[in-house]
Amino acid sequence: MLEFRPGIYRGGELYELPRPVRSVRLQEGWDFEQFKVPLRDGDKVTGHSRRGVEILLEGEVGSQGGTLKISEAEMLETILELRALLDVDDDGSKYSLILYRDLEADVYRRFKKCTTVEFEYDLSQPQLFTYSLIVHAEDPVIYQTDPNAD
Repeated sequence: MLEFRPGIYRGGELYELPRPVRSVRLQEGWDFEQFKVPLRDGDKVTGHSRRGVEILLEGEVGSQGGTLKISEAEMLETILELRALLDVDDDGSKYSLILYRDLEADVYRRFKKCTTVEFEYDLSQPQLFTYSLIVHAEDPVIYQTDPNAD
């Protein structure tokens, strides 16, 4: 059974995003050329192709990987670990963004070839840190695969 369990898969390792993840929004778009003939009603659109996908996630650092993060120090360590994991400096460091997992069948719904666009975190509430993350997936397909499939 598929469960909503967002995470980062990189270098053979799966890192679950700190939870709870309160919001996941996907922005998809298409490119095309639009032509207009003067003095003629309407226009012509051609060359549709999908762009990459922007994935916007918002969450809190209440737990990570099934372990509660109660103290300020534990939450900070979790944020710093995620910050390091999200750093992409070349094609070899791109990652997969997991959205759903089926633990029994070992099947994932994920985007491949992902890079980090923005990572924002709020450390001002010592009871519960929050974060937002914008990820760009070059490939617009949501794959259903095992974690090691490229």
